[in-house]
Amino acid sequence: DGLHLSHIVVRPAMPLLLALSGLAPGLALHAPAAARARSPCMQIKSPERPGSVADMSAAMADMREQLAADERTSALISAMRGTNINDDDNAASGTTLQVVEMRAGDDSLPTEYDPAALSAYFRKRPGAVLTRIGQLALYGGAWVAKTLLSALRGELTSGSEGEVAAVAGLRDVLVSLGPFYIKLGQALSIRPDILSPQAMVQLQQLCDKVPPFESAVAMQCVRDELGVEDVSELFSTITPEPVAAASLGQVYKATLREGGDEVAVKVQRPGILAEIALDLHVLRLLTPLQTMFQNAVNGVQTQPEDIAVALQLVDEWGRGFVAETDYRLEARNTAGFAASMKARGLDAVCAPVVVERLVRDTVLVTEWVDGSRLDSDASPDVPRLCGVAINAYLTMLLDTGVLHCDPHPGNLLRTTDGKLCILDWGMTLGVPQDLQYSLIEFIAHVNAEDYAAMPDDFVRLGFTPPEQLERVRASNLTEGLSFVLRQLSQGGGGKKLQARVRDEWREQYDPGGLLSKEELRAKVREGFYAQARTQLEADGVEGASVMDVQNVMEKMQQRNRELFQVPPYILYVARAFSTLEGIGLSSDPDYSIVQETLPYISRRIMSDPSPRTAGALETFVFGDVKDDRTARVLSPKRVETLLQGARKYAAATAAVDGADPTLLQPLDTEAAADALLDTLQTPSPLQALVVEQLTLVLAASSRQLWSRLRDASPRVELAGGEDRSLLGLLVDPLGLFRASRLVENDERDHKALEAARRLVEAASSLVGGAPADATAGPDGEGAANAEAAALARALVRKAWERREHIPAISRLFLVEALDQTAARLGRGR
Repeated sequence: DGLHLSHIVVRPAMPLLLALSGLAPGLALHAPAAARARSPCMQIKSPERPGSVADMSAAMADMREQLAADERTSALISAMRGTNINDDDNAASGTTLQVVEMRAGDDSLPTEYDPAALSAYFRKRPGAVLTRIGQLALYGGAWVAKTLLSALRGELTSGSEGEVAAVAGLRDVLVSLGPFYIKLGQALSIRPDILSPQAMVQLQQLCDKVPPFESAVAMQCVRDELGVEDVSELFSTITPEPVAAASLGQVYKATLREGGDEVAVKVQRPGILAEIALDLHVLRLLTPLQTMFQNAVNGVQTQPEDIAVALQLVDEWGRGFVAETDYRLEARNTAGFAASMKARGLDAVCAPVVVERLVRDTVLVTEWVDGSRLDSDASPDVPRLCGVAINAYLTMLLDTGVLHCDPHPGNLLRTTDGKLCILDWGMTLGVPQDLQYSLIEFIAHVNAEDYAAMPDDFVRLGFTPPEQLERVRASNLTEGLSFVLRQLSQGGGGKKLQARVRDEWREQYDPGGLLSKEELRAKVREGFYAQARTQLEADGVEGASVMDVQNVMEKMQQRNRELFQVPPYILYVARAFSTLEGIGLSSDPDYSIVQETLPYISRRIMSDPSPRTAGALETFVFGDVKDDRTARVLSPKRVETLLQGARKYAAATAAVDGADPTLLQPLDTEAAADALLDTLQTPSPLQALVVEQLTLVLAASSRQLWSRLRDASPRVELAGGEDRSLLGLLVDPLGLFRASRLVENDERDHKALEAARRLVEAASSLVGGAPADATAGPDGEGAANAEAAALARALVRKAWERREHIPAISRLFLVEALDQTAARLGRGR
């Protein structure tokens, strides 16, 4: 498409659907913003007016066809999953790292990232700054000149050999410039909002394995940090050379003298904090110049916000890089994760045990973990461990608030005893509680298909500026999003999603199968451009009806850029869940990342006492009528989905026993009875919901029973010819309540009774342990009745055992019954 490398270097793309909650890793939306990078490559298309799902389907399918034509879709999916990351221990042998020796002074280097403090520190060391800039010019200048010459010759078109060679050359430059630039390249390699898929893949081949520093220096560091004369005082054995060497440090395998446990001894590369600090300072100095140069190449004027955004990106990286040098923080992150998983009953996931007494600023000792990479292990329990990984990352994201930010396949191990072990806790992302609840609400809205609530979700999640909320609502984006999420929930990753979208596209636009692929694409494009013009006219854009295609697309992308932004945190989330989806698809071609989030969400919204989680629970089980307490009735299908999800969570996260979590065993009637009574005894949103709906069903059942008994009673003819039932005459001789809402069921009551019937059937299928019923028919009705009866007996017995709680529970039902009665009488008036 004539895509130049200059367009690849900085591309403000919008992978919105890719990033949402990490739930859409197969979408591969990749596009430059209008008027910033005028490359004619793929551009994001939005529905131009309230239209059908099929309209969005056609537009998305057209986009996918164009992406697939130059392999960008597969490249982006591969890049987001980190499958190209280079783990070769020998990949960088012979490389010489360029560093700068800095003089000591009366001030100290900041140990936390602070741009102002770094600036003050390096103002006193101009020689170090100038030397580093000189190294950048010497080792990077040749690459820049060669790349610009290739660009002028037109040799850097997208996917060309020239482009691949240029990015490969950039890798070599980054490695020679040292740890900071290696990490910078790797951080860029997971940013689809900045780089094209091809560039992401190439940069992921950057190797974090660099030549080790001398072991004598490492052992001296160990002695100094741990306060011993000889390392043999602590370790009975230690490898003479490192078993792995990375840009920030290297690892030795050792055996503790005390206890004999095998451990990994991680030693930080000397002077690494100073090197990173200097490079961050220099990068901040050069960022405004680079931004202006980049915009000049793309033919646009630099705005102050362009430089501000670029500096924010540098600061984001800076905080992460500096944090990775803090081995005490890494130890706390590692131990904290293990403790939090244990406290939550996630026994199938672990992290290396930290040897607390041997943790220092630049030395970290943990247990040695034997295992194999999850993505390459052929064990039959890998699908189970994929579920474990999903639940662990959701727990980090939505509960503990500390997300592991380096989840490439090499850091996810299957241990020899069948557990999932997550390595390398140097870089983590803090997730504020408000954001956690916003994500829970969004996922609940997705599962409940409450798409009308999503524009507000976009604002709370940081995707949409608050002032653009009404425009997002008017754009009807949620209709297209609903289609995408439904497709994703069917599983199979990006490849099968594309196939399903393509089939629907043809069904919509060419049901007779008469058009060629190109003719069909042209027809869809033509319709889209017409719709886009209509939308632009509705937005008040002058001359939209006669705009050419290029102007239409630029205006639409300008509109999208105003409506949406990609918050930095979501890129780490998308990377994590994309990696997990890739591993899942390697063992199950129909694996669905959307479906795999349901177990955790089910368990969470049923157990969390927060009012915001209560709203998510109500959304899940009631849908869009959740706010109308006089009309809402549980959806049996949704409740069953919720219960099945909770069961899958328990099965997937329990201690390792070799069981397949997809083959759920029936619940024990005793356990089911205990769970229901526990819910009624424990104040929570779930308790309130159960009491409300049980009261509704009990009252409706009572009215139904009264109606049946009254109708079956003998009739009595009164004076004046009035005909009444004998039972009604005895209970209500004056006939005051004959037509009262207190004794007649309404539409909501009928829905509640039907929901109760279906829920009893669902409960019977979930609960086992009932005695066999010889009278069961072919449809199993007798067995279902027996299981329901067994559960009822268990409830009665256990309720009596807990009889001290009966008064409190009774008061809950009495208060709810009075509220519902008052509401019925109010509706009657």
